[in-house]
Order: sequence, then structure tokens, then C-alpha cells
Amino acid sequence: MRSGPDFTSLEVGGVRARALTAASHILATRGPEKMSLRAIAESAGIGTTSIYHYFANKDELLLNLALMGFRDLHRQIVRFQTSPEYDNAMQASARAFFDFAETHPALFSLMFSERLMARHVSLRDAEYETFLAYQAVVEADERMPAGQRPNVAYALWALGRGIAAIMSSYPDGKLPPEIAEKLFTGASYLINRRE
Repeated sequence: MRSGPDFTSLEVGGVRARALTAASHILATRGPEKMSLRAIAESAGIGTTSIYHYFANKDELLLNLALMGFRDLHRQIVRFQTSPEYDNAMQASARAFFDFAETHPALFSLMFSERLMARHVSLRDAEYETFLAYQAVVEADERMPAGQRPNVAYALWALGRGIAAIMSSYPDGKLPPEIAEKLFTGASYLINRRE
């Protein structure tokens, strides 16, 4: 069920799609610091002026990558909910969240970037829409009292955001294996508890 960012909503072979694909690759392999519009243009095989037609600056391009990341995460959360390999939709949704974090660490860190979040309401809205997909399954889970379900949804989402903050504190956005194991195992325990 692992996949890269989904650029299907973009014009196939278009300049915008090629620029975002190149930017996604640079972000994943070299990090946001190494991403310049010139590097993206070279990687995409397009002119820098063509990129400026679609993105005013690097910040706008990063915003678009983060927005696409939230759309992909939202789709993944919904898709995992119907997977027979999980005991319940809440477990499946959490696995979708953590799977996305593990397979796209730099994009995941970018999506939850405090700097981008503070400057772009569209990114906060995209996160909220994604959260609603997760909240719906938490509120439908009968393992906890109905009155606590909205609170649990927010608390578990905050846990995920905390993991994103920890990931972004590492230069490459990737957690050392021993820390990742502790975080994801602990989060799984909290989500899957039956008591």
C-alpha cells in the first residue's frame, strides 16, 4: 500500500507536474535546504522561467508539495480503513498515518512545518480536512466512552504532529531506527489498547 506522492490531478507531462515531481524527488533525497528553483528546473528538464509561471517562489512550491501531501495522506487514511488486515478502522487509519510518515519523512515534516502552517491558511485547512477523516473513525470506535471520542481523536492527532516535529528536528527528516521504533510502537500500543 506504499506509494509516492500522487500527481494524477496535475496535467500529465505538464510543466507544473514535472516541477512538482522534481521538487518531490529533491525533497526526499536531498532535503528542503538543497531545493532551489534552479535545481528543480534542471531536474525537471525545464526552464527556470517556466517554473515562475506556476510558482512565485520556493515557498509557494513548498506549500503546493505540502498540500499535495495532505491530499495523499487523506486518501491513504480512507483507503486503509477498508483493508482487511487491520482489526478496526481506527487502527488502520493510524497505520496509514504512520506509514506515510515512515515512507515520506521529508514530505511529512514539510506538511507539518510550523513556518508554512503559520503563513498559509490553505495548509491548515488541508490538515483539518485530513484530520476529519481520522476523527470520523475514532468517533465510531466503541472501545472508549462516546463523550471522550472527540478528545481522543485530537490527542492522537497531536501525537502524530509531535512525531512530525521530532522527525523535522533531524537534518534529513528521518528518525534514527531506535527512536522510530519507540515512537511507533508506543503510539500503536495506545491506539490498539482494548482496556
